[in-house]
Amino acid sequence: MDIVEFLEVLNEPPPPSTRKPPVPWKPSRPGDDTFITLPVFMAFCGIAAALRPWNKKNAKFKGVVCLQEEACLSVYTAAARVFLHGVADYKKDTRPYVSDWGGRYSHRDQLEVLRVDRAIFVKEPGKAVDDEARLFADMVVDVPMRSRGHVEAALRRFGMPVIEKDVELLLSAPWSLLDKAFQEGRPPMLSLRRLQQLPLPSTRSSAPEPTISVPTLADMHGYGPVVQWGFDLARDLADYKTGRIRWEDVDDGVLISGPTGTGKTTFVRALANTCGVSVVVGSFSTWQSAGSLDDFLKAMRKAFEEARSKAPAILFIDEVSTFGDRSIRDHNRAYMTAAIAGLLELLDGFHHREGVVVVAACNHPDDLDPAIRRAGRLDRQFQITLPDGQSRLSILQFHSGVELDQPQAEMFDTATDGLSGADIEQIARGARRSARRRSEVLAGTHIIDQLPAVTELPEDFVRALAVHEAGHALVSIEVGHGEVSEVKISRYRAEGKSSQLGYVQYGHSRARPKTRPDYLAAIGVCLAGIAAETEVFGCFADGASGSETADLNRATELATMLEGCLGMGHTLVVEGSLEQLERLRSYNPEFRRRIHEVLQSEFDRARSIIQSRRAALHAIVERLLEANVLPGEEVAEIVRRHRMPTVSLAKLPRRSAGA
Repeated sequence: MDIVEFLEVLNEPPPPSTRKPPVPWKPSRPGDDTFITLPVFMAFCGIAAALRPWNKKNAKFKGVVCLQEEACLSVYTAAARVFLHGVADYKKDTRPYVSDWGGRYSHRDQLEVLRVDRAIFVKEPGKAVDDEARLFADMVVDVPMRSRGHVEAALRRFGMPVIEKDVELLLSAPWSLLDKAFQEGRPPMLSLRRLQQLPLPSTRSSAPEPTISVPTLADMHGYGPVVQWGFDLARDLADYKTGRIRWEDVDDGVLISGPTGTGKTTFVRALANTCGVSVVVGSFSTWQSAGSLDDFLKAMRKAFEEARSKAPAILFIDEVSTFGDRSIRDHNRAYMTAAIAGLLELLDGFHHREGVVVVAACNHPDDLDPAIRRAGRLDRQFQITLPDGQSRLSILQFHSGVELDQPQAEMFDTATDGLSGADIEQIARGARRSARRRSEVLAGTHIIDQLPAVTELPEDFVRALAVHEAGHALVSIEVGHGEVSEVKISRYRAEGKSSQLGYVQYGHSRARPKTRPDYLAAIGVCLAGIAAETEVFGCFADGASGSETADLNRATELATMLEGCLGMGHTLVVEGSLEQLERLRSYNPEFRRRIHEVLQSEFDRARSIIQSRRAALHAIVERLLEANVLPGEEVAEIVRRHRMPTVSLAKLPRRSAGA
């Protein structure tokens, strides 16, 4: 059960035949004095985020939650009680055990909690967490600072309007004043009005930034399957801590790769925050700077030993591909061979690697020695790619707290095509700086000002784009080329940047050998865009050719393969490789003529489909101009809706006898 479900369960009315469950606004058992106020709810949001892996029914744990800002201890203590009530079994009369870490009776409390299933110690910023604490507790985690999301959720939970000045006030007011203002029995709106009358420092002019420093896996948008692996690891580590599984059942080695700036380091931070463990960072260059080869090996062993001392922990090895490959011969071969051998020895567990999860990152995994990626070492591998449009918007919202409106989101999508998560973080940082300089609240306009220049396309140009992409989608559906998953056009163009202004995205086709009709269908779909333009406007634009991925280039390549590489043309003879066939097209008029005939035939077929299905094409175009993005299901439904009924000549209606 996640946080949102937990809160909904606490507040939804029970079925008529069941006993009413306790709700966080009232004591749940005799003697339980926990009462939820607005600041307690805000603090609860932070604690629930920090303890996400343990937010499940009947979870057993003893943890230390570390506050990141000077806060009122009583507020977070009450919030911790609410969290423990949520994961405890209501049928058992077990009082939640919450105490402050490092307080007067801290040692006595530690002895008492040995007899309970779950307990939370709240640590204030000025108090230290030593090795004893890490040995005693199942987890030591940082509680995120209050954020705009926490405040807005609290206001909605109490039925209060979300007003910007109120949000800023609740973000900037000291916790002690919040605790005094919002008291049991006092209406929250009255508490807020009394707080507004105090001469507090001026509210912040920009969106709060605390959550930027404490990301979790839930914030890792566009990272793909590695995020699910991280959540699985968090659950495995929690089970390992409680003794439910052995370390052999934990996936303790992974290699992540991707271009520079895709956020590999950020992912490791989020992974550690979600798992509630420490991170030890090392790299080839850091260990090499220790001195000689012997010093290098000692520094590397020391990093593994440090991770073991904090186990369970994550050892992050950055730029691991610097170790190289032992098969490459150069004057440093002896040094590199010894370095790789030392790493392999540590990865194999000769030095007892229990409790240490090794996460290695690099840009070029193919440069890494295959032995390092062997089973039992870094055998699990994930690639992190540049984020897509929706992921870029999510990354922006995480770093800025700003949600763009539709026109702004379209401009942002166009201007940031091909940018990494680090690039988007820099845009958010520049927008916050701009808002501060103007003494304004951070908004979408500040984000747009940081983007490269974007030009809005003329309406007739956008319509031509819609006709082109609708032609691709329609013909693909009609010839059975593949399932259409999305059709998109853009109304903006980034200046000085060659970006894709429209596309049709296809789903995964069934894996099977392809025949000549399959290749002909693919060629027809490539030519369907210009066929639609020709049918509607009488001619087509130059965007269909030029680059390797352009429609005409791709269609020509497929036709060349069909005639020369695959033996599926006018003869079974294979002429040569694709590179050779490109030259053959230039110097062999007969070969060039056969390719032209294939292209012309499929162009005519695509245009014939467009002519017969003109109503469906028009409907797709109009919807695309309205929404800019259409899911494949809607496109398929439009095509079905406009399909003409057919009459079977084999079953003519029978005439009556008197006719």
